[in-house]
Amino acid sequence: MRVVRAAAVQLGPVLYSREGTVERVVRKIHELGRQGVQFATFPETVVPYYPYLSFIQPARPRAPRVARTSAVHDARGRVLR
Repeated sequence: MRVVRAAAVQLGPVLYSREGTVERVVRKIHELGRQGVQFATFPETVVPYYPYLSFIQPARPRAPRVARTSAVHDARGRVLR
């Protein structure tokens, strides 16, 4: 029976830097190779990274907010405009 040394890597991206993320992954691959690892798996979206914040932030910048005008009321509290 052949034995293969494997690793499941938990690694986060360098936020907003594809190049930084690739460098981080390559460094990890070299480190694992020095440890004798022959097979490694990485998170599926680490390259290109899929930031956690994409679930919170919109995909594109929001349009500038339109200034709201305050309503004008008459003496009885009715809205005039």
